[in-house]
Amino acid sequence: MFYIIHGDDNYRCHQTLSEIKAGLGSEDLISVNTTILDGRKLTTRELFDVCNVVPFMYPSRLVIVEGLLKRFQPGEKQARSNGNHENGEQTVKEWQGIAENIKGMPPTTVLILFETGLDPRASNSLLKTLSPLADKVFQLNELKGRELVSWIKDFASGNKGKISAPAVNLLADYVGGDLWLLTGELNKLMTYCGAREITDKDVREITSFAREDNIFVLVDSILDGKIKDAQVMMHRMLRYGTAPQQILAMIERQLSIVLRVKELSHDIPQPEIRERLGLHPRYPLDKTLKQARNFSIPRLRKAFHCLLDTDVAIKTGKFEEDLALDIMVIELCKN
Repeated sequence: MFYIIHGDDNYRCHQTLSEIKAGLGSEDLISVNTTILDGRKLTTRELFDVCNVVPFMYPSRLVIVEGLLKRFQPGEKQARSNGNHENGEQTVKEWQGIAENIKGMPPTTVLILFETGLDPRASNSLLKTLSPLADKVFQLNELKGRELVSWIKDFASGNKGKISAPAVNLLADYVGGDLWLLTGELNKLMTYCGAREITDKDVREITSFAREDNIFVLVDSILDGKIKDAQVMMHRMLRYGTAPQQILAMIERQLSIVLRVKELSHDIPQPEIRERLGLHPRYPLDKTLKQARNFSIPRLRKAFHCLLDTDVAIKTGKFEEDLALDIMVIELCKN
């Protein structure tokens, strides 16, 4: 059997791999007969030497190759040996000519090419060559829109949880298509709510991303000069238990990210900005890009000075914490 698992949905790629393993039977015995190969340096001979080994006291042998497909992504150093272009071209041809090797594998071998993080828009020469030979190709890209909403509903019901439609939509907005993060947030919400239905209020109060959203709303209100809206959001955060110094730190962090995004967005694509700054899921990046377009460098400089003055005023006792934050919000909105 020959499978290809690839895509930018890391969660579902690993889930599919686990399901294939489970379908082979005993976890203990299949682990003895499993070999994981580093495809970044692998040769065709090394691969099929392993594939042709008879399994030990079991009907199947599992061979997982990670990193091979990425060698054939546009822009990658396509299997070049010691920087030698001629040898590299020969290796590319060698991998693209392995159809007979795959067909000749023992029926006991299960070969899986496993790759996360491939750009779904880019043409991959090896993937294009090998896909017709595979018993099944799993292309698992990040869920969006209705598919993401359906996944959240299915996960909750599959784990004996209940969640309202507004809560599903809000969670999808907060977390996006990162299913690892979604799983964690859903498990936390189901533990908190127990047998009752998860509401959008629960999502706002419990999820880690609710505070991020509050900061986006607060910074947006400051950006638009809406003093009342900014103060309402700030006092809401205080009411939900966010400490004054934490609010200061969160605003400072968001403005720092806005500054970095502003610097990088001129000549660096959004996926790379997200990776460099650790902005996961996509929602924070979209919001921050919008803020970066509207914040000028001089205004950011004034904002940082205002934050510093507020921090000093609180620590020296010049003002009570709530008053110091109110003054700060007014000053930031006027800048």
